[in-house]
Amino acid sequence: MLAAHRRPFLGAVIAFAIFAVAASLYATGGAAARHLAIVMAINGVMVGATQIFVGNTGILSFGHVGLAGIAAYITAILSTPAAVKQTTIGDAPFGLAGIQLPVPVSILLAVVITTLIAALIGLFMSRLAGIAASIVTFAILIVANSVLINWKSLTGGSEAFYGIQIKTSLPWALAALFVTVVVGRVFMSTRTGLRTRAAREDEVAAASMGISVKRSRYVSWVLSAAFVSLGGALLAHLLGAISPSEFYENLMFVQIAMLVLGGMFSVTGALVGTVVITVATEVLRYLGDGPKIGSVKLPMIVGLSSMVYGVVILVVVVWLPGGILGDREIDDAWDRIRGWLRRGASSPTDAGAAPGPAAAAHSGSDQVGTEPLSAQPSSAPAEQSVPVLSVEMATMRFAGLTAVNDVSLTVQPGEIVGLIGPNGAGKTTLINMISGLYTPTSGDIMVNGRTVAHLRSHHIARLGVGRTFQSTHLFRGLTVFENVEAAARVAQQYRPAVYRPTADILAQFGLQDVAKRKASTLPYGIQRQVEIARAVALGPELLLLDEPAAGTNEVESQQLIGSIRAIRDVEKCAILLIDHDLPFVLGLCERVYVLDAGRVIAEGSPEQVQEDPKVKEAYLGTRTVVTQHG
Repeated sequence: MLAAHRRPFLGAVIAFAIFAVAASLYATGGAAARHLAIVMAINGVMVGATQIFVGNTGILSFGHVGLAGIAAYITAILSTPAAVKQTTIGDAPFGLAGIQLPVPVSILLAVVITTLIAALIGLFMSRLAGIAASIVTFAILIVANSVLINWKSLTGGSEAFYGIQIKTSLPWALAALFVTVVVGRVFMSTRTGLRTRAAREDEVAAASMGISVKRSRYVSWVLSAAFVSLGGALLAHLLGAISPSEFYENLMFVQIAMLVLGGMFSVTGALVGTVVITVATEVLRYLGDGPKIGSVKLPMIVGLSSMVYGVVILVVVVWLPGGILGDREIDDAWDRIRGWLRRGASSPTDAGAAPGPAAAAHSGSDQVGTEPLSAQPSSAPAEQSVPVLSVEMATMRFAGLTAVNDVSLTVQPGEIVGLIGPNGAGKTTLINMISGLYTPTSGDIMVNGRTVAHLRSHHIARLGVGRTFQSTHLFRGLTVFENVEAAARVAQQYRPAVYRPTADILAQFGLQDVAKRKASTLPYGIQRQVEIARAVALGPELLLLDEPAAGTNEVESQQLIGSIRAIRDVEKCAILLIDHDLPFVLGLCERVYVLDAGRVIAEGSPEQVQEDPKVKEAYLGTRTVVTQHG
């Protein structure tokens, strides 16, 4: 585990060291330069803190500046000399006007109190995603500003709160930045950080891999709140006087511009954006004051900085949506260097584009695991007293539509069962009910004898139910390794007896050559293979495959039969699959259920199903004859 965090830690140290050296050298230019260097470091703390939430969840936050303002006022109230407070907030509640704490203690309390406030807010906000969550964060900013303005007896209102002890120095600011950068980078590589990023890419797939989306999002929110609070407190002890307007729209836009410009998915990008915007702010402030350059007197332009920030955000969002660095970190440069060296030492190949063994289901390899596959169907497993899956009279209604109607089926341990039927028969709906995406209107669903009908999908996945989707649901912005690792870590935590290292899973599916590639860059067939590998990484007792043969030709579907049997044999799991390729289903499955209009109309061996008159009429057609392959 420590080895997994070593590279992110070293990358964070390198990024911080470059920033710190540049800031320290600039600070030697005089008092104004030193002040700007400190401001830049504090901005780095707050932007880096915001990145912990925004970068990992994908939710743009406008409220972090409001949290920074709360922390700034808390430390100001606790540490300002009592004699000064008697003239500004003499009627402060709780006797705060007569209290003066050491600055380090007041900063610590400000961080703790603000983090607790954020933790309470996060209990509700973590349930939201996308634009709804962003709107809530904007509401946090407005509410925080309103409280600071209207609670006059505590904050002094809209007037400046002065007399704050000026204690923040460049070493203080850099120390806070170091911790923020290291925590931000290491968090991304932790189990919770990986889960949060997986949920950012696809909430449905993340939940189906056993990830609690709300919990992961909540952790990143609270962690980021702690560090943005630290930044706000340090800013208060740098300025010496603060007002609610210091922590409102202008600072919010500045910091969003920093994050978006540098790359919101990158800690290094947050630092780059901070440097660029901080320097640009000083230049724009100088130009906006209407200076005289040579013999030319420039006009005064009020709000020049804000206008430029707006243009920057617009330009980046439209033409450079990933920012300057995208999701790249400074330590990624080492991989590029090694790649260049390898390419220089050997001739280019196509291995990176489409691995040969990876596509056992799509390219001609029929080996998964260490033993050769047999193309012959294996005998069905003996009946067990407790099925892996038991569906009893399950019904799913959507308003006036009954998609699944009193369906019952069982899957025994080690059995491969098919589910076929016309389009709209309710097959995928049933799979979604089993995996917890839908809660049945009535009936029961049991996994290994335990009722799961009303459990959420991440709880069901942790019980050993893995699945794929009709359309691939990969974590497209993550690498192949990270896709599989997200599921493997769930198995490691909740089902350690079946856990296998990600490298072993990748080797089993022949995906080593594409392990570092983003899932979005892979061909469709390899994406399908990655999705199956990710499901297998859970160490499932029941594997649900939704149209695994989609997009394959006849030869490839026959090879896929061997691959799926190999998965069953290696993983010792039962498999329930849907597909419209009838020769594929009938050649692979030991039993088949047929759905029509949400009801089971037939069940039995492939031979029995083919001869059933109701199946011929509803699905195959009365004159259709299907030859079983395999």
